[in-house]
Amino acid sequence: MRRPTLEIMRSLKQRQRGQAAVEYLVVTAVIVSALVAGGNASVISQFCAAFRSLYRAYSFALSLA
Repeated sequence: MRRPTLEIMRSLKQRQRGQAAVEYLVVTAVIVSALVAGGNASVISQFCAAFRSLYRAYSFALSLA
């Protein structure tokens, strides 16, 4: 017995959604590992240092006002 075309299309869409989720997870994992990995100055530590510096300057400017 053949399934109607609509059911076939739905099952194909579900498979594609599953594949897209897996691809998203793989790409996200690669990006996160690239950001975290590093020697003395990884990208994450540089970002945190820049954010701290910006916040210090912002709080100093607020204290003058």
